Formats: sequence, structure tokens, C-alpha cells
Amino acid sequence: MKKIILSIILGSSLLFAQDFDYSGSLTTLAGAGLPYTEDNAGKFLAGQLAFDNLFKAYLNETIFYLNAVLVADGCQSQSSNGISSFVSDDGVFALKLKEAYFDYNGGVWALRAGRQITGWGKADGIQITDILCPQDESNMIAQTYKESRLGIDALRLSFMGDWIQSDFYWIPIFTPSTLPLAKKSPLRSLIFPSSYEGYELNNPTRQSDFSLPDLKLYNSEYAARVGMYFSKFDLSFYGFYGWDDLPFTSYNISESGKVNVNGEYKRMAMLGADAAIPAGDFVFRLESAFFPQRNIQTSASYQAARQLAEKAFDSSRKCEQLVSLLGFDWTPSGGWMLTFQYITDCIFNDSSDLDRKKFQHQLSLTVEKGFFNENLNCSALAFLDLRDFSSTAEMSCEYNLSDAVKLGLVANLYFKEADGKNGLYGMYKDLSCLTLKGKVSF
Repeated sequence: MKKIILSIILGSSLLFAQDFDYSGSLTTLAGAGLPYTEDNAGKFLAGQLAFDNLFKAYLNETIFYLNAVLVADGCQSQSSNGISSFVSDDGVFALKLKEAYFDYNGGVWALRAGRQITGWGKADGIQITDILCPQDESNMIAQTYKESRLGIDALRLSFMGDWIQSDFYWIPIFTPSTLPLAKKSPLRSLIFPSSYEGYELNNPTRQSDFSLPDLKLYNSEYAARVGMYFSKFDLSFYGFYGWDDLPFTSYNISESGKVNVNGEYKRMAMLGADAAIPAGDFVFRLESAFFPQRNIQTSASYQAARQLAEKAFDSSRKCEQLVSLLGFDWTPSGGWMLTFQYITDCIFNDSSDLDRKKFQHQLSLTVEKGFFNENLNCSALAFLDLRDFSSTAEMSCEYNLSDAVKLGLVANLYFKEADGKNGLYGMYKDLSCLTLKGKVSF
């Protein structure tokens, strides 16, 4: 009903618009597992055709914006979070409403209402303060971090000055991240395995199988951002009170010996800040987010041991968490661009029963270069887990056949630590993939 009302409002508004813009693209992906994967070598892991549509209409100081994508997936891996997309039961077709809002600009203030996507923070390819919008966690192949953001249904009120902008959000309805729930999703068996230490698992198959917050006003989310722009540096502050985008999983052993897997979404809060400081060919970036009493997932082994001992257990424990980043961008001559980041993630409570380490840190490096008058663009992004030395890399090359037609090749690589430890990235080894990508824009 909410989507129907939103469509009627936008549709009636477009009738009275003074000017229209329409643009779109058709993108196709075909990707197969690399030879070093154990189970997916030569198997198609991506086979997708996406029709992206963008409408803009202008009426005086108001912009009406609509972005919707129709997807046909030959690998039947499309999943829904129950809010952002309509997906067929077999996972082949999906209609995704990415953004749909109107934006009024009153000079020193502005109002935006509807489904919208906003990126927070200065980090490249990883979440620090960027928690406002949920993520599409159902696909890790040939998809950038920016492309994975989902829209939130929100009211945003902004105040703008010469050197400052303040944004305040009211998000009445919670939007979770999209999980890999499609039966044929290559990621599903990693996130929701069919068995664990001899136990058969009954996993969720739909978003409605998870315990979502009730649709009531007191379950609304609230957020604020204040950005300040000086001649020597930029500085931003963030605040958020809402829900974690991913569920906390509980494993309940039934009388038959099977394990029922359930999930529940829980409250969270965040205070954060970032800064960007230019210095010649360099831009130094700092970012930090503090989460007071954030829920952290407990491990499956802890939950199983408590149940076998006939003791109560929790799917999560509340901990203080601090995530920080220090990095820089370097743009030397010759069209090169390099980005370096050091990221730390620390919790300040006992971690013995948790499904993560107490302290995690990693490095990232991005290298970009354009060739042949920027008609060929190549990039490489790599993350190295400094605790268990697992790693991931994405390498891509894209060639502009014309202003409207592009061809690309993308390699997604995941590696375990030399001793076989999964670390942060090793569990995704079987998703290592080479993807051919084509895009036509109009």
C-alpha cells in the first residue's frame, strides 16, 4: 500500500512538471568461478541483465526523482528484503525501487521526502560512519560498495549556510539489508549452510522469517549530520539512533535434533566524525565511529554448548565498539590515483562468546589509471586482514567503445591465510570469479 500511494503522489506530480529528464542504461554481466575455487570452478556465478531507469521532473524549486531497476537473473540469485524490491519466487526477476522522492529547495533550507540514498563518511569501500542506508548483502560479484547501498524511506530537513550544512532525518519505517536468501544464490550456502557440526539446519527462506521491528511510531529511526567546510579542511559530525541492518541469529536445537535458525533485529546508536585535509597532491582522511552498547553476534558454538547444558543463551551481547580509519588519496601526475587506508575495529568487552575477535585491523590500497585519453580505465582495490592475513581484491578494466557503450572485465578474488584460517575474507574463496560486463547508456 505504501508503494502504491508513493507511486500515485509521484505520478500526479509529474503531470504538472515544467521539465522532464529521462536517462537509462542496460547492463549485462556474465561471470564464472576461477580454477582455484573448490566447488565453483567454471560454474556461472553471475548472469544478469539490468534495465536501469532514471526520471527527473522539475517544478519551480521542486525536483521529483525516480530511479527503478528491472533485473533478469539467469543464475536465479535475486533476493528481496521485503521492502526495496519485488522478486519472483524463483529468484529470476526483480523490480527494485532504488529512490523515489521529491526535493524542495528553499534557499537556506531544503526538504526531501521519500525513498533516498545518502552516503556518509570519507572511507573508500568500507563502512565506518556510513550506516544510514542499508546494504545489498546478497551479491558480492562485480558490484561496488557504492552500488550496494539501498534507499531509506525518510524525511530529511536541511539547513544550509556559506560554510555549514545540517541534515536531520526521520525514518519512520525500518529498511533491513538484503540477505542472500534465494535458493540458488552462490552466497547463500556460505551465510546459511545446510549443516553445522553434524546438525541439520532449518534456515530462513524469506525476509518475513526474521523478526522485524513492529510498524509503530516508537520504532522510528533518527539521524543527523553536520558538515563544515573551511578553506583548509572539511569536518563532519554524525549521530544515529535506529536498528542494526543485519539480524542477530539464534540457533535452537529441536527435539528431533535439527537446528532452527532464527533472526532478530536490535536497536543501536552511533556517534561519529570525519575530516578531509588537502595538502598538495594529497588529501588526508580521518574517520571514526563509536557505538555505545552495540549488540554483537554470539557464536554458534557458544549457543550450542549452552543449550546442551540446558542453560539460557543470547543471540548477542552488548559491547562498546570503536571503528576508525586513517588514510590518504594521492594524485600524482600522469592520471594516476592511489588511495591508502588503515582500519581498526575494536570492542571493549570480553569476546570469548562472540562470533568475532576483540580487535580487528586491516589495510586497503586502491590504484586507478586512465589510458588512451581516458577511454580505458583500470583500477585495483585490495584489502588485507592484518590479524589472520586473509585478503580480497577486485581488479577491473573498462573500455569506452563510444560515449554510450562500455565493455569491462572484473576479477573478484578471495584468499585464505596460508594456514587455512578464514579470517575476514577466506570464507568467500569459492566466490572468486571473472566477470565480463557490458553497458549501454541512453
